[in-house]
Amino acid sequence: MLVVFCVATGVCYFFSQQLVDFFAEPLRRFQGTELYFQKPYEAFLTHIKVAAVAGLFFSSPVLLGQAWLFLAPGLYPDEKKIIFPLILASVLLFVGGAVFAYQAVIPWGLRFLLAFQTESLKPLIGIGPYFSFTLGMLLAFGVLFEFPIVILGLVQLGVVSPETLAKSRKVIILGIFVIAAVLTPSPDPVSQLLLAIPLFLLFEASLWLARRLKKPAKKTS
Repeated sequence: MLVVFCVATGVCYFFSQQLVDFFAEPLRRFQGTELYFQKPYEAFLTHIKVAAVAGLFFSSPVLLGQAWLFLAPGLYPDEKKIIFPLILASVLLFVGGAVFAYQAVIPWGLRFLLAFQTESLKPLIGIGPYFSFTLGMLLAFGVLFEFPIVILGLVQLGVVSPETLAKSRKVIILGIFVIAAVLTPSPDPVSQLLLAIPLFLLFEASLWLARRLKKPAKKTS
C-alpha cells in the first residue's frame, strides 16, 4: 500500500502545476486576486502537498482493495454482504462531499470573505494558507458526508434505534451546527451553513433509510 501511494504521488508530482491550477480555480474567478508565496520553499512544498493528496486519491482503490483483502477472511458471509456496500457507499459519499465543497462551498466562502476588501484594504493571499484552507474544506466535507454511514451502522448494530434518533432530532441538529462551526476551516457563517444544511438533510435521509432497513423483531412463542 505504501509503495502504491508513493508511486502515485511521484506520478502526480509531474502534473502538480495542473493540479495547483485546478485547486486555485475557485480563487481565480475573482478578478485581480492572485496567489503569492513569501518563503523560497513555500511553492515547492505546496506542489508536494498537492501531489500527495492527488496520489492518495488515485491510489485509494488499491488501498481499499488491500484493506478489504485483509479483513475479508475474518468475516462471515452475511457480514461481507453488509460491509462491502458500506465501503462503496462511504467512498461515494466522501467524493460527493469533496465535490460539493469544491463546486459550491469554497466559491461561496471566498466570495463572502473577499467582499470585505476596500480601496485601502486589498487581499494578499499566500499559496500555503490558501491550499491549507482549500484542502481542509475538501477533507472536512468529505469526512462529514460519511454521517449517514455512521448512523446506519449504529442502527444495524443495535446501538440506537430510529425512534431514538427521531426523538433526539433537536439535539442532533444542534450538534450538527456545532460540528460544522468547529470543523469548517473557514470562520465565516456562510461556509458553516453550507456544511450544516447538507448534514441535516443527510441525517433525515439516513433516518428514513434506517426505518426501512430495520429488521422486525422476532415473535417469541
